[in-house]
Amino acid sequence: MSLDWEGLRTFAHVCQTGNMSAAARELGVNQTTVARRIARLEEWLGYAILHRDGGRLSVTERARPLLATAQTMQTTVSGLLDQQPASDSNRDAVTGTVRITGVDAILEHCVAPHLASLHQKHPALSLELIGANRNLSLPQRETDIALRLARPESGAFHIRRVGHLEYGVYCNPLNLGIHAIDPARLPWIDLDDFFAQKPEQRWLAATFPDRTTIGYANRGSIMVAMMRHVASCSLLPVCVGDACDWVHRLSDYAPVGREVWLLTHQDKRHLPQVRAVADWLADILIDGRAMTRL
Repeated sequence: MSLDWEGLRTFAHVCQTGNMSAAARELGVNQTTVARRIARLEEWLGYAILHRDGGRLSVTERARPLLATAQTMQTTVSGLLDQQPASDSNRDAVTGTVRITGVDAILEHCVAPHLASLHQKHPALSLELIGANRNLSLPQRETDIALRLARPESGAFHIRRVGHLEYGVYCNPLNLGIHAIDPARLPWIDLDDFFAQKPEQRWLAATFPDRTTIGYANRGSIMVAMMRHVASCSLLPVCVGDACDWVHRLSDYAPVGREVWLLTHQDKRHLPQVRAVADWLADILIDGRAMTRL
């Protein structure tokens, strides 16, 4: 019996995810198929390649060189495919619908306004944008591309860091006048407690620990709407705050930002339509203001 690539590939996925069910979802097969591939590989090798550590599967010491080989093969194949240029005729032939999920602010202000450039390049391609607070699953095929504000700790993804989302302290002076703005005294509109441990929210808590919060929301657009008729302050992504001409960004403060990661599933990243949109996103997201290079 020959050593097949599917067995090695499945082995690598199980080690990346820590269990067979997650590996099965990422590979688009059922758990029985994953177990059968692992068993066949162990039969061919003559020794165990996985052991259970608590509730997680991990590589055995003896199989570590095999895992390194499988991971190297994955990287080599991906690199070769990435280096293959697409001809103009192939670009014109890119069709289908690509689904992107991500933070509302990024999709609304950094992605959606550039649709015309994608349509000009690939007129037969459609884009579906899904703003969501929860991360739709790449492994379960809920989305094709995900824009995340944190690097995932596990999963069979192709991950690209595309930029840095900038934040600012914004105030609506209302009738106070710009020079009378004092963020230590004005009331605040904050993100809800679900986001309390995010880096920008920790910065806010440390910088203005005694602020008075009069409203909470889970999206930047709602926070801005709540500020509309009350003299108040808020910590907002620059792409959201700068879009409102009635709020003023305070230049004395430099909040921490968030890294932006572009994720595609390893099994879908080489589809022409997914690859075209991923490359387009990497090109249009960096504007040097709302999102900068790291």
